[in-house]
Amino acid sequence: MRHRVQAVIGHSTDEAVFWLRQGEPVALPTETVYGLAAPLDRLDIIHKIYALKQRPADNPLIVHVLDCDQLQEVAQCSPKALHLAEKFWPGPLTLVLPKKPCVPDIVTAGQPTVAVRAPQTALFREVIQKIGVPLVAPSANKFQHVSPTTAHQVYRDMGDVLHYILDGGACRFGVESTILSLLDERHPQLLRYGPIAKETLETFLGQSIETVSHAPQTGAHLSPGLYKKHYSPQTPLYLVDDLANYQPSGGLRDAFAKNAAHVFLFPPERHLQKGEFVLSEHSDLQEVAMRLFAIISELDAAHYDAIWIEKAPAKDIGNAINDRLSRAAHFDLRAK
Repeated sequence: MRHRVQAVIGHSTDEAVFWLRQGEPVALPTETVYGLAAPLDRLDIIHKIYALKQRPADNPLIVHVLDCDQLQEVAQCSPKALHLAEKFWPGPLTLVLPKKPCVPDIVTAGQPTVAVRAPQTALFREVIQKIGVPLVAPSANKFQHVSPTTAHQVYRDMGDVLHYILDGGACRFGVESTILSLLDERHPQLLRYGPIAKETLETFLGQSIETVSHAPQTGAHLSPGLYKKHYSPQTPLYLVDDLANYQPSGGLRDAFAKNAAHVFLFPPERHLQKGEFVLSEHSDLQEVAMRLFAIISELDAAHYDAIWIEKAPAKDIGNAINDRLSRAAHFDLRAK
């Protein structure tokens, strides 16, 4: 049983490294979401991460490296994998590859594969350099809660169990990395939508990519983000196609009207009313993604009875937005 602590939010990578060396996980900013980090060779801290997050053992962690040299220390790399890494790293692309023996089984859910990426954020990279080994880092929130995109969101969810949160400001992308499996290079698989679009990867590779939307019924997952239910607020979240023109019926009328928050992706063609919010005043999907988890977290803490939000256009990062919303939604009322 861990004693309750009170996290400090700060800007010192030296402080983050200090706590890692003391055997404590720390929250670090990436360009996607904040991660809960541990050195790859510290099984004691990795076990703490699973316990603090209440994360199932069948859900593997992503290994964060500096570059292709560190990638080849933890994974078996084909020329295609290195080509992708050289093109998209540092950045929000995770590659699933055969692992090397130095990667502990707890990181990979006992599988012979490992998920690896090189983050962009300078503070995260500085911690990797100072600690001297790759870092594992799932999102810095309790399992299936909304992923944090600011240090204060981390504090709200985990401030009583962490010692240090490294504040790097708001995350640039706001949704987790794209995950691509290269275990069968003839048939690569997209395991999670993210900031790098499937179409971009297909163009670069010159081949089609299969999309895998959910984990198998039994056994360990190849990567994070495959649970059907994920990223969920406590407040019931309703997902619809077009919020401005949605007409609720039956028992949904009360949920739509009474103390409900309505979240538009882009400005509607009228003035906003009380309880209505817009994710991007500039109709920019990238801005929608960047603010998505933050506004869901804020509205969840504001004690609304329901949150209503509309889906994004199914293109580019819009696919990642819809993926997160569909896993977060308590009620998916989109047209089938």
